[in-house]
Order: sequence, then structure tokens, then C-alpha cells
Amino acid sequence: MSKKEIKTNIQLTNITPNLNGQEIIKFIAKTLPHQPGVYQMEDEDGQILYIGKAKNLAKRVINYTSLNNLTRRLQRMVSLTKQMNFFVTNTEIEALLLECNLIKRHKPRFNIILRDDKSFPYILINKEHKYPRLQKYRGSKKIKGDYFGPFVSPSVADYTLIALQKAFLLRSCSDGVFSNRSRPCLLYDIKRCSGPCVNSINETKYKESIDDAKKFLKGNTKKIEKKLNAKMLSASKNQMFEEAGRLRDRIKSINQIQKYQSVYIKEMRNIDIFAIKIIDNKSCIHGKFYRNGSNYGNKSFFPTHEDTTEDVEILESFLYQFYANKDVPPKILVNVEEKFFKEVEITLNKKNKLKTKIMKPKSGEKLQHILLAEKNALESIKLKKTSLEAHHSALNSLSQLLNIEYEINRVEAYDNSHTSGKNSVGVMVVADKEGLSPRHYRKFNIRYDMQEKKISTVDDYYMMEEVLSRRLSKINQSNEPSVPDVIIIDGGRGQYNSVLKIIKKYQLEDIKLLSVSKGPERNAGREIVHLENKNVNLKPNDVLLNFIQRLRDEAHRFAITAHRSRRSKASIKSVFDEIKGIGTKRKKELLLHFGTIKKIKSASLEELKKIKTIPKKKLEELYEFFNS
Repeated sequence: MSKKEIKTNIQLTNITPNLNGQEIIKFIAKTLPHQPGVYQMEDEDGQILYIGKAKNLAKRVINYTSLNNLTRRLQRMVSLTKQMNFFVTNTEIEALLLECNLIKRHKPRFNIILRDDKSFPYILINKEHKYPRLQKYRGSKKIKGDYFGPFVSPSVADYTLIALQKAFLLRSCSDGVFSNRSRPCLLYDIKRCSGPCVNSINETKYKESIDDAKKFLKGNTKKIEKKLNAKMLSASKNQMFEEAGRLRDRIKSINQIQKYQSVYIKEMRNIDIFAIKIIDNKSCIHGKFYRNGSNYGNKSFFPTHEDTTEDVEILESFLYQFYANKDVPPKILVNVEEKFFKEVEITLNKKNKLKTKIMKPKSGEKLQHILLAEKNALESIKLKKTSLEAHHSALNSLSQLLNIEYEINRVEAYDNSHTSGKNSVGVMVVADKEGLSPRHYRKFNIRYDMQEKKISTVDDYYMMEEVLSRRLSKINQSNEPSVPDVIIIDGGRGQYNSVLKIIKKYQLEDIKLLSVSKGPERNAGREIVHLENKNVNLKPNDVLLNFIQRLRDEAHRFAITAHRSRRSKASIKSVFDEIKGIGTKRKKELLLHFGTIKKIKSASLEELKKIKTIPKKKLEELYEFFNS
């Protein structure tokens, strides 16, 4: 919460215990200010039921007292409300951003929640160097440059990036690598870079290529193609056939991008298209995204919501959450009547300071695109439904195997990875009722030191004990709400007994445990599942075995990725550990300038002193350290 936001909590359960939800909200609404903000409905236990935003808190909240105008979902929410929180903000846009952040953090029961709202990549032409770099970029726009996107499909971004390299021969290497090249790299040899690192192209011509790439990304493709065609014909007439061949290949790359990405919707070059479909209370919103006349990717979203939620409510909430941290195009097409989205339209216009129109097409090309999005939404939700049914079947089989009478809501799988005991990392991956849940994954840097503990061999048992102890102790210490129903570990009977002791130590016997080890000849499909009093061999095509294998493999993948990351950081850190005054920031500056640790070690004092951001005395100490 920002310093400008005011938070107030109004609790009436002890004062007026006989009031129902409608009466409580009516009483609270009278005390609310006529200002923008966010409100929270809570039940008698303090659990958040619903989070909403308003440009006028008092007027918005009083609407909940007119039950006939509410959907069944909101009527149920009102009946359960016993207390409220509200936050006053300076503007309606601040309220929108705060609402989205709170929904993501608390995931209230009656809100529509966008589960897979990830940041999408951009193509960035970096302006912080005289030879600008072409790169794929995620995150806030802190780097000075031109951003094109977002690309909803990372594969489309990758394809476009490679095609742009081929067409305009722009560099993609980091500044550190660029400044330390003595000869061109492989990309130059395969005609995907013009080699500015070794002065194979001058600054003026490179800038011309950058300008052409920008024009192309903005949709001015015909001018660029015409220009390259003219150059190719000129080179051919002058019998410069190699140059003509290179220009021909560049034109071919441009045509490939156009063929792959282009879309033709009259007078609408920047547009997002969303179609929602609901089957058996599960919804899918399929989105198609176009910028500058090019297809920037398609994606299916699966919001979580109450069973009785209507398509209008889902799509409205989706649009607020989706565009909370993204630029909004001038046109958004939907497959629900546009009259329901007037308030969304007004809010997005204020947020972007750009007029955005939300509309449902009735005929023509726009309608065809909506119908195609509907078809994709329908097929996606069918596939999701089939996948969920298999997942729920596996959870039911797991309940039967472990003699669990209640519904399994959370399964955690653990693994570790190391190199001869160094840079050891343990990981936890999680599956809930909706499938794998990456946002709940956790990494644990193993704290033990083999020398301090006088361990001569790698102790996998100890690593697993440390990870599970740190995880399970947290449940008792802080009333951790995310308690696993089942824990799965990779290993045999020894690993099983080791972890079972930890579960008993923290008095968490309600958590069921199983371990899985490779069967004869370590063949996949012949795994042995270890339980407390027996071992079980599941059939190779058993849905439960597939589920266990998937979790184990996902834990293994995540552990290896985490270990490699830690090992990479440690290799950089260890070189400078003994040099005082060279911290994280200065290490980064040195690596950015020289490119590799080897070049830092071999650098002369004069070369080191070219880094103006580090004091000369520190650079002299660094030189002495490597040359003493």
C-alpha cells in the first residue's frame, strides 16, 4: 500500500450480531467517503470473500444492498459478509492497480482470478550504445530504447527476432561481449549480423539498418522491401552477384515474417480480440493480439471463479486484470455485447490516456476473427477439461492408495541437485486441484558445508532432511495456510524413512508420504512406490503412475535449473571474494566492460583504469591482486 492510501477497517460482528450481510453493508456504506478506492468483503472468520474497486466508494458499495440487481454469485457473497475493509486512493487508476495486486495476493473466493497472467516479452532496440542491440526483453521498461510488442507468444518473438537479424543484420550480443571481440562471431559468418564489433560496418550504415528495422516493426514493410529490391537490382547490374545474393536473402526473410505474421483487417492495425466460452462451469478466454498489422501471438486463458459466474462478469474482470500492467490498443473486440463494458472502456481510457473502443462486431472480417477466437476457446476448454479430468482421476487414485477419505488439495514433490556436494539446491514443486502450480514452487539453498561437517561424501539424505525440516517447521511456526496433503520424494526406502522421521518430529502425521524409486534396470514405467508398510508396483499405463512420474520429473527439472543458476553465480562471486571494496555492482561493471573473468585477470592497469565508475585505488588493488 502506498503512503497516500488510507486503510480503514469496519467490524460490526460484536456490535450488531443479528444483522444480515445486506444490513451490514447498508450500515457501512453510510460511513464510506465519496472517493476512489478499494473495498474488501470479509466473513465472520476474517476470510476475504471479495475485493472490488470504485471511483466512488460510498455509491459503489451501496449497490450491493439491491439484491435483485445482483447475480447469484454476488447475492451469496453479500449473505456471507460480516465485516469490511476499504482503502482510499488518489485516483481511479490507483484503485484499479491496487485491486489487481490484492486479488493476486489474497485470491478471494468470489473474485474472478487470472491465474496465468505472466509478463510478455518485447523486442527491444537498445539505444544505450552507438551500435544499438536487438534483443528480446521482459520486465519494466527501464532501458532506453524502442519497444515493440508485447508478444503474447514467446515463440513468435523468437521467430521475429531471428528473421530481423537475417533481414537487417543487427547485433544481438551484450555490450560486454561486443566490446571484447577481436574477430566476428558465428552470427557474422552465417549472415545474421553485420559485424559492427570489428568495424565491418560503419556507424552511419548501421544506423540506417536500425531505422529500417524500426520502420518494418511499425508496419512500413513495402517501403523497406522496395528499397532492398532497388539495391539488389543495382548490385546485379554492376555484377556484384554476392552482394545481390545477400540482399535477395534479406528480402526473403522479410517476406517470411510478413507471411507468418500479417493480418488484414481494414482500418485496424492495432487490435486485441477476446472470445469467452463456458463449458460445465469452466471458462476459457482466447486472445488474439495484433500490432502494426502483424500477429503478435494467440493465447488461451483459464480464469478461476465460482461455478455460477456469468460470462459478462468473467470477461469484465479479466480485462481489468489483464490490462492493469499492459498497454491498451485503440480497439478491443469481444464476443459479448459491448454495452456491458462501458465502465471498463472509461477506466482503460483514463489509465492509458488513449481512447480505446470495446466492441462486438456484427458482420464482416471482424466478426470472422471473433468466430475464429470462439472456436479456439471452445477447443482449448475441451482440452483443458480432458486434462483436468485425468488430473482429478489421478488425485482420486492417490487418495485410494494412501487411504485418504478427504479430497486432496495440494501435493508437494521434492528433489535436490549438486555438483560433488557443491552449490547444493533443494526444490519443492506443487500440484493443486488445477494441475501444476509454478507460482508455489520454492528453492532451498542447502546450508551445510561438507568441510565444516567433516563429510567426505555427498550426503543426499542430509540434503533432503534439511529441505523438509525447513519447510515443515514453517507450518508449525507461522500457521502456514498451504499445508500439503501428500509429499512425494524421489528415492527408496531409506529416503522414505528419513523424511518420515521429520514428519513425526513436527507432529504432522496427517501429511501422507510416498517415495518413488526406479525399478529393475532403472527403466521408466517399472518404478516402485514406497509406502509406510508396503511397496507397490503400478502398471506402466496407470494414470497415477503417470502423475507421480510427471511430478518427479518436474521436480528434477526445476532442481537442475536452480542448481545451474546457483553454480553460475558462485563462479563469479568466488573470484572477487578476497578483494575488499569490489561488491555486486562493481563486479557487474567489470564483467560488462571486459566480458569474461579471464580478461579481467589479464587486463593491464591502463585497461582497468578505463572504467571511470570505479575509484582508481580500487582498480590498482584489483590489478595487484591478480598480478602479485
